[in-house]
Amino acid sequence: MSALRVAVVDGYSTGAQLVKELLDRGAEVLHVRSGPTLAPYYVPTFHPADYAEDLGYDPDPEAVAARLTERGVRHVVAGTETGVVLADRLAQLAGLPGNDVGLAPARRSKFRMAEVLRAAGLDAPLSTLVTTADEAARWFTGSGLDAVVVKPVDSAGSDHVRICRTAAEARQAAAAVLDTANLFGHRNDTALVQEFLQGPEYYVNTVSVEGRHIEVETWRYTKDRTPEGAPVFDFEEPADPGAPEIRDLHAYLWRALTALGIRTGAAHSEVVLTARGPVLIDPGARLGGGVLPWVSAKLAGHSHAGLLAAAIANPAELSAARLPLRWEQPVRYVSLINHFPGTVRDLQWSSRFNDLPTAVAVAAVARPGDELPRTRDLLTSPGFVYLSAATRERIETDYRTIRTWESSPLYTS
Repeated sequence: MSALRVAVVDGYSTGAQLVKELLDRGAEVLHVRSGPTLAPYYVPTFHPADYAEDLGYDPDPEAVAARLTERGVRHVVAGTETGVVLADRLAQLAGLPGNDVGLAPARRSKFRMAEVLRAAGLDAPLSTLVTTADEAARWFTGSGLDAVVVKPVDSAGSDHVRICRTAAEARQAAAAVLDTANLFGHRNDTALVQEFLQGPEYYVNTVSVEGRHIEVETWRYTKDRTPEGAPVFDFEEPADPGAPEIRDLHAYLWRALTALGIRTGAAHSEVVLTARGPVLIDPGARLGGGVLPWVSAKLAGHSHAGLLAAAIANPAELSAARLPLRWEQPVRYVSLINHFPGTVRDLQWSSRFNDLPTAVAVAAVARPGDELPRTRDLLTSPGFVYLSAATRERIETDYRTIRTWESSPLYTS
């Protein structure tokens, strides 16, 4: 019997780990590029040797779909955010399982997302698109809101996200967005100005099969802010899936995913639990990034990437999995924070973190010789650490040790 053939569109970031999970399950993987160039952020994460064939970039989706059909491809999946729209388009053209292509813009644009959710009778952030900084200031003034979030309409990784409490701050933040390209190298022609939602923020990782949404895990964010209003990720911990507020959050989210046309594959959804109820702020129709799937597999038996691969290549494995994930003991994902701009001198700090009693894994994103600014988003974090122990108190001790180390120059010189 020939191997199952799967096409991955933009197998970067966590998509590279998905490919390895597919290979482990006996699949043969082909690669498709959604664009002619690759953003520098993704270059180190692409592993061409993992693919049976790299079809490269072709601006004609119909031609690509025909090539996939010729090669017997049975599934098309996005590896990362840039591949979301093309993956669903190729699946449609090839007659393979996929999401509603008519709603693809709402799965990439946070503004279109809000429009679709409201049309479905679901709560969504009040928001607008602006093409000038002055428009952002005027909208803030007329909105009656105490605070807004300004960000690119279709980026990721907290890229150029700013929380603004005055019209002047909104103007400055919008100007910064409109003056740059997003994480994926695309020029920001518009900026999103959105209601700042108060309340705890969660992300929910799911796998959908024929329109049925399966919870893999739910984590709660803890964030700080820079003086300029940029959210800085501090740490994340798994939420109790049985808590009433989490059940309510899931009930809302399943309706939201359906409204956004998600029928198959992974989703990484960010939701704020406000006083008026849960509100989706970011629909990611793909795996979440910045994680180590093997840690989840070790501590909870499965990972999001592994379960997506199972849904594609071994559905019985997904059906047999005990979900949502149950963690053997408390775990915390800590985002590292650099306070001292400079050149990354070495990775000795990584060894220090690995020696902490509760350390499970350390991922160094910054490399020796890199210029590392003060951390203002996920892109400028030196890396991340997983901590786990029998008690939360032991985790807290090592977490405080990390933050103490970071109060002096640690990553740079």
